[in-house]
Amino acid sequence: MDLLNVVIVGAGGFLGAAGRYLCSGLINQRSNAGVFPLGTLAVNILGAFLIGFLSELFAQCMPERKRLLLFFTTGITGGFTTFSTFSLETMGLFEQGHHGLGVLNILLSVLCCLAGVVIGKLCAQKLAGTLH
Repeated sequence: MDLLNVVIVGAGGFLGAAGRYLCSGLINQRSNAGVFPLGTLAVNILGAFLIGFLSELFAQCMPERKRLLLFFTTGITGGFTTFSTFSLETMGLFEQGHHGLGVLNILLSVLCCLAGVVIGKLCAQKLAGTLH
């Protein structure tokens, strides 16, 4: 294992986690979502879009920049998104008797995050096509 890669991922992870904390907190503060974990859902969808966009953009335009890709994807988007918080918040919804919201959170998270990756990749392909 390359120690420099560990440092690169760690630096990106710090930035991503700090960004998640700020974005999720701001969204939760300003929304009327009640018990629904809108902040976590929003950052996960945005992170899914970003990882789709960045991975495709790097593949198309900068395939040799592996460390930079590692910084952005594993580091920043890995720190920005959170499957564990999604899982904990969803379990909390079920435990509090909000079964419908729990199921809704699962469906929205899976479907919207997958759509985010697809849309991100398509946007990067379009951008890469204009750059070549």
